Amino acid sequence: MAQSIAIDTTFWGARVLGVAAVERELTRLRRAVIAHALEQRLVAARASVLNLIVYAEREVHARRAAKSISELALRHPSRAIVVLADRGAREDVEARIEMHCHLPAADNATQVSYEQILVRARGDSRQRVASAVIPLLVPDLPVFLWWTGAPPVGGPPFGDLLGVADRLIVDSSDFARPDLALPSIARICSQARGLFGLTDLNWTRLTPWREMVTSFFDVPAWRPFLETTTGVRVGFAVDMDGRDIHPSQALLFIGWLASRLGWRRVDELAPSEAGGLLFAIARADGARVMVRVRPRFERGLEEGDVSGIRVQAERDGQRAEFVVKRQPDERHQTSTVLIDGRTRWERTVPLPSPAIVELIGEELAILGSDRTYEEALAALVRLS
Repeated sequence: MAQSIAIDTTFWGARVLGVAAVERELTRLRRAVIAHALEQRLVAARASVLNLIVYAEREVHARRAAKSISELALRHPSRAIVVLADRGAREDVEARIEMHCHLPAADNATQVSYEQILVRARGDSRQRVASAVIPLLVPDLPVFLWWTGAPPVGGPPFGDLLGVADRLIVDSSDFARPDLALPSIARICSQARGLFGLTDLNWTRLTPWREMVTSFFDVPAWRPFLETTTGVRVGFAVDMDGRDIHPSQALLFIGWLASRLGWRRVDELAPSEAGGLLFAIARADGARVMVRVRPRFERGLEEGDVSGIRVQAERDGQRAEFVVKRQPDERHQTSTVLIDGRTRWERTVPLPSPAIVELIGEELAILGSDRTYEEALAALVRLS
């Protein structure tokens, strides 16, 4: 029989059985913190501005999320409930609710505590996760649901937890099959209108790339080239062996262009050499745009990260290329405009941190829907 993972109580906190016991233990911890702060002549404050539910089926994802929440405690103090669905355990449910309270210091005079609870679900007990989580939510605060991995469409516990969420956060870089998972996310988007917001951390990673491409065509002399695009090339990082292919980020960029420019499908997304994609899209005027999504080994990049973008266009006898490339130091990108092969403009700017803590921090500051993302995802699905 498969063995379940052992819980590290030094990281997650002592075992407590039942919702009432959780609240009693959290109260005890808060009192201890206040007493310690008084001894140190500090001020201890309990602060929660949101509820954050994290669902993970691997402890590595649960720990990564917990550490990120800890680092964000000063900016987004929350009641964080981390659900670890232990699929390796075959025995029936054993009610196991554990908590860990992390207390980062905002400055030399103040400590802000947030509350972190681990809900561990064994075997087939996942159907009862929602009944354990929902009573732990702080009333009258927004609820964010961060689902690691590809979420299922409907069914417990996803449907139950989504029913109480104000915003769903996913990360398509973790999707093993983006060709299947992204259409599922698009269906969730179509159901979410007015009920909850939805975003993808991979979309957040694309923000500096989309901003840079947009800035090209803010220049009046170059804007007309946008309507006469002939080709788009997007490179994304893979591991040295080229086995881990995660094109979600690159595909979302293509979907964004298509949604903004009214492009439509000519050929279905078809695989090319080495795990890439090569296909044609029709512009608004019916002309073809050849699109290539190409995997490349890039040292220091995470699998799936965009490494470069090239937009090609022809107008009035001129050939233009608008290029954005990640620099070898990984922390900068260079934008270049070439007209008939000659460099007309170039600029190097820093890239924001791609760390998961920064990405999730951005998303916890937003409560509503991201219509641009939803339209990009819908356009991508129409292309496939």
